Amino acid sequence: MAETTEVTYRYLEPRPHSWRKQLWIKGRNMTVWQLLCWMWANKMTPEEVAQGFNLPVDAVYEALDYYAKHRELLESKAEEEERRLRDKGLPIANEFIVLNH
Repeated sequence: MAETTEVTYRYLEPRPHSWRKQLWIKGRNMTVWQLLCWMWANKMTPEEVAQGFNLPVDAVYEALDYYAKHRELLESKAEEEERRLRDKGLPIANEFIVLNH
């Protein structure tokens, strides 16, 4: 019998959403992807992001761990969201983010 191991995060949580399937930062209106894109776009360290958002640094490291384990999901959802915005004729603010950072 195959065993599945699910990682439990202290600072990340699931939330019901019609199409966003990724985890959110607890107590914030921010997904893991949004936090990490901010960090990459501004060339910040996890410590700088934690300080800037008044988060425990462990929350940022958890977000990085979650991304490493679910990269395909997060990047496919980001592409899906970008398509939705383009279909509505809205500008895409994160075009400068390179997925292969």
